[in-house]
Amino acid sequence: MSRQYSEGGQPPQNDNAFFGPLQISRSALSPQSSAAFDEPSIASNQPLNLNMLPTYQPINSPPIPMDLGNPHGNKVAIPRLAAPNVNRGRRRSARACEPCRQRKIKCDGAKPACGQCVYNQSQCSYEDVKRVRDQKELKLLGKRVEHYEHLLRSLEGEVEPQTARKIRKTLKFKGPDPSSNLSEDSDSDSSAGSLKDIDNVDEDLNRDEDSRATGFFGKNSEVSWMQRLDHSVDRESAAASLSSTTPSHSNIPRFLNRNSSRDVAIHIMNYHLDDLAVPSLDDSDPYIVPPRPLADEYFNVYLAYVHPFFPAIRRTTFVSQYRQFYERPANPPRKWLGILNMIFAIGSHYCRLSNPDDGDGENAAVYLARARKLVFDEDSLFRHSDLQQIQAELLMSIYLLCLGQVNRASKFSSLALHSALSLGINLRITDGSIYDASKEARSRLWWSVFTLEHLLTSMHGRASCVGDNLCSVPLPMPYEEETFNDLEVQRLLQDPTLRENQLRGVIFETQTQRKNPSSWILSCDPSPSLFFYYLVDLTLISQAVLNKVYSIEGMREGTSQTEHRIRSYGRSLDRWKSKLTPSYDFTLPDAGPWHVNPNIDDDTVPYRRERVSLAMNYYSARILLCRPCLTQSPGSMNSSPNPLNLLDNPHPSPHEKLRAEMATSCLQAACSLISIMPNTPHLPWISQYTPWWSVLHFLMQATTAILLGLSYCSFATPPLNASLAKSSGSSSRSSSNTPSSLLRPLLEVDLGTMISHTKKAFSWIHAMAEVDPAARRAFLLCDNLLQKLAPCLNLDLDEWPSVDTLTGSDIEMDDRISRLDQLVDFEGGASDGYFD
Repeated sequence: MSRQYSEGGQPPQNDNAFFGPLQISRSALSPQSSAAFDEPSIASNQPLNLNMLPTYQPINSPPIPMDLGNPHGNKVAIPRLAAPNVNRGRRRSARACEPCRQRKIKCDGAKPACGQCVYNQSQCSYEDVKRVRDQKELKLLGKRVEHYEHLLRSLEGEVEPQTARKIRKTLKFKGPDPSSNLSEDSDSDSSAGSLKDIDNVDEDLNRDEDSRATGFFGKNSEVSWMQRLDHSVDRESAAASLSSTTPSHSNIPRFLNRNSSRDVAIHIMNYHLDDLAVPSLDDSDPYIVPPRPLADEYFNVYLAYVHPFFPAIRRTTFVSQYRQFYERPANPPRKWLGILNMIFAIGSHYCRLSNPDDGDGENAAVYLARARKLVFDEDSLFRHSDLQQIQAELLMSIYLLCLGQVNRASKFSSLALHSALSLGINLRITDGSIYDASKEARSRLWWSVFTLEHLLTSMHGRASCVGDNLCSVPLPMPYEEETFNDLEVQRLLQDPTLRENQLRGVIFETQTQRKNPSSWILSCDPSPSLFFYYLVDLTLISQAVLNKVYSIEGMREGTSQTEHRIRSYGRSLDRWKSKLTPSYDFTLPDAGPWHVNPNIDDDTVPYRRERVSLAMNYYSARILLCRPCLTQSPGSMNSSPNPLNLLDNPHPSPHEKLRAEMATSCLQAACSLISIMPNTPHLPWISQYTPWWSVLHFLMQATTAILLGLSYCSFATPPLNASLAKSSGSSSRSSSNTPSSLLRPLLEVDLGTMISHTKKAFSWIHAMAEVDPAARRAFLLCDNLLQKLAPCLNLDLDEWPSVDTLTGSDIEMDDRISRLDQLVDFEGGASDGYFD
């Protein structure tokens, strides 16, 4: 060690040093002892002698004398050194910088640059730990996958069918580990909340006659929405009651969890009339027909108010046969006479609804009984179908729908659908022996079946086999039968390629076609055929929503795919509205889809009925599309954010942003649909200017959607509730020009507008209840829900339509409502007879 340090020098500081500097006695440094340092201290062939090892002496201690007479005195005894008083608080760096790691030297971990990098003037950098690196890489890969999926979906409509199928197959691929979807599933309620348990049936529908008559109602039915709303309102009311009467809140979750899955039986919330028997007159003669004046009235009513929506018959041919039948009486075929009686039954029912005080004319049940004997006898199910059988089954379904018998109407609609499939009228006909006019008549018959099946599916929410992949028949011609001999019409009838290019439905358009304006269809003159073309095109979009969003397939494909489809179908609806001819456009020029033109109900403007009907169907489709987002997470309604206020979050997630936009659109569409109706209820207006067989369905769709929105406001926190009450109290009937700051995402539709439109809808349903038993049931159900929401919204219902002012009675429905009021027992019990 004397060779390493000069005399008087100090060794370098070492943080881990235990010994201090050595202090050796000068007397010990004799020549002999100095020479001894040049030899090995211990021979390799001698055992270790501990006396030969030097001893250590603390600093500043006197030197230890050595015994020179000791034979081992040539070894220097080194005294033990005391540890210096140095700071040993420094800790080891958790992560060395990259330059120090590469050079394998110690790093002090200082940032932004460590001491070694500063001394060596090198660039200091720290790398993330592996877990953080993996998280960043997964996030980057996830964004890249989303970008690729978006690109594939945008290319799907622009490539060949074979390539498009490969793209769809690729997008449907699911990884084996479902844990990767945890973050997505956590937000599933934001875009598809009301689609939960879409693949389940939560009650025994074969339990009794009432449940069998009602049947299953799916998630897209307003009856199912009312059931969900009633359950949510009762749940929150029970929680509020328990929290106010129970010192400890520990019993509240136990009570709510016990009854959370026990919804009100669906037949109690059903306002349709399937529980009523269909009148049957066995003593009627099927070959008796009404007098010519009465027959003309019923026949003309059908042609004017029903045929434009369902052109099941070839009008020019059937009118000629009808006149011939009355002018030169003969024995027509049984099926033709049965079809005529079904037309009389529908016309008779319309006349009674439009003028209930008129006692003239026969009851529609008489014509129904005659048609049943002529067409639907005991052997009808065993006979092979023909075109007249399809027409008769379709008309029977329409008549039952007019009666409010939705379940029975669905049965006959399915019969007509399968009969049509058995004859292949859903496919393009290439047989040259069939006249072009006959081909077009079969095409319109198919689209009539398609439209009716979609309407019933939207009402009861059951699965249907109709869809855009079921048929290849082109869309109906926008020209009347009288013009089929014109040159331009002949070109379309005889050139399938030209017809497909000119009459391509919105849902079949490619991205390039959607960017180009549809100038050809806008040049067509308004006519019932053009109206039917627009109706079919809209029905294709709405049915796609039911098949892809409200379906088991949509649920299995996940939330991300559902969100993409909701956006895509929303754009399709916008595209459909942009293709409307000015005579049929129902919105203000250069305005959004929610600004209904006040002149829509103007008598002086032609095509009033077409505009009103298209507007109702359009806003109904919008409600269906956006309804899944108008919901809250399972559990307490207070446990999740209000969907109407999600945009108040300065940094919403994509799920939350979509949910807020779609919830807003749902409420806007509901208010817009109700705004179509005149301010003062007038029943003849319904029969003259609306699809009167489905107007109650449209009103209940809109009303239930708004009540759902109001329910999320009514059970808000106290400060929010107070603001809501203040907003509703200061609102006028019309939309406010200054939107409420509380409900900012609603734009022109604030809370006051929602309440005023709800009141307007109640007034119309109340008025319809005077002549329609289904409307009476609907009003009782809506009034029961409103009575539960009104206290939380601080609503004064004195000026609202009341159950007390309803005329007539429905003992069965009154009993249902009385049972419904007794379902929730806030003491903790429930009536098992009415829950499932």
